[in-house]
Amino acid sequence: MDPSPTIDRRRLIAGLALGTLAPAGLRAAAARGSAGPLFVHCAKAGEGDGDFRVAGFDVRGDRRFTLPLPDRGHSIAFHPLRPHCVVFARRPGTFAVVVDHRTGVALRRIDPVAGRHFYGHGAFSADGGVLFASENAFEEGRGEIGIYDVGDGYRRVDGFASHGVGPHDLRLAPDGRSLLVANGGIRTHPDYGRLKLNLDDMKPSLALVDAASGRSIAEARLPADLHKLSIRHLAFGAGGLAAVAMQDEEERAPPRPLVGLWSGDDIRLLDMPDELLARMRRYTGSTALAAGGEVIAVSAPKGDLVAFWDVASREEPRFIGHLDIEDGCGVAPDGSAAGFVVTSGDGTILRHDPRTRTTQRIAAPGDFAWDNHAMARLDSV
Repeated sequence: MDPSPTIDRRRLIAGLALGTLAPAGLRAAAARGSAGPLFVHCAKAGEGDGDFRVAGFDVRGDRRFTLPLPDRGHSIAFHPLRPHCVVFARRPGTFAVVVDHRTGVALRRIDPVAGRHFYGHGAFSADGGVLFASENAFEEGRGEIGIYDVGDGYRRVDGFASHGVGPHDLRLAPDGRSLLVANGGIRTHPDYGRLKLNLDDMKPSLALVDAASGRSIAEARLPADLHKLSIRHLAFGAGGLAAVAMQDEEERAPPRPLVGLWSGDDIRLLDMPDELLARMRRYTGSTALAAGGEVIAVSAPKGDLVAFWDVASREEPRFIGHLDIEDGCGVAPDGSAAGFVVTSGDGTILRHDPRTRTTQRIAAPGDFAWDNHAMARLDSV
């Protein structure tokens, strides 16, 4: 390895130790006043092929900015202290775009290094000095977490193993010092597009990784008979509780649970009514926890529904209902204790509170087909 990235990495690791100071910065930003929650979402615009965008909107559904993308986007990571976000390409994408979401200006494009492509997700360190990106080292067939120096123009300075194959979502843990990585277990190669190359022996896992060193702290796997449940998406709540959303690659099996909870040990699968589980068609699109940290939302766009669980009691989580919405995939906390913003492929945006079972349409079908993930910024940076 070239010595200069190693030096850079030491400097960045030193910065990570300051990550626990970040919440104070957020509190100071909040004291300056807030324009309310912001939601950033990738979309397809118009009727033609290839017209891909990223857009921001507020809790009333009003559009704040719209920017073109080089190709189809997937998810978004927010910088903790600046009004910036990074938009990642959909797998096997080769771009990420840094956006100033306050002004609606694209600041920079990030390209992966040779032999890597992005998997669609990323996360910032708590101090904002480092961007972590889930990547595929496709010739070797292993997952990697790319390390990008924000202060040096988002230059990739290093990377470490994801401790699995096919890392998709990754989230900074509440301790500010570790990353939770959803290793989907599926090997792909850009020469074969999105073809899944190892379904018979896939081994999904959750990996808790030290953000400074890349060392594995903990790992969770499903039982052997559930090895075709690909772990895809994550959302953290209070106290380190994480929602886990999966996709089932075993077409011959009866419908199996697709949602779980993780709090440092095994993945606990959650129950839901059989008829709704069958409707999900083995596929979840995204997951989120409400701002109060006690309600989980998981979308199933192939089944035209979003499902909700109350996890106020970790010992007895309860399924509390579902929302019917055609091609609804994006879910994000709306800033209230139990409410969510939910987006649809026809352009609809809803607010829904599963505890009170109230729904409000804040945007009607229109010129945007909202794609996979709506990501929320609830602070006032």
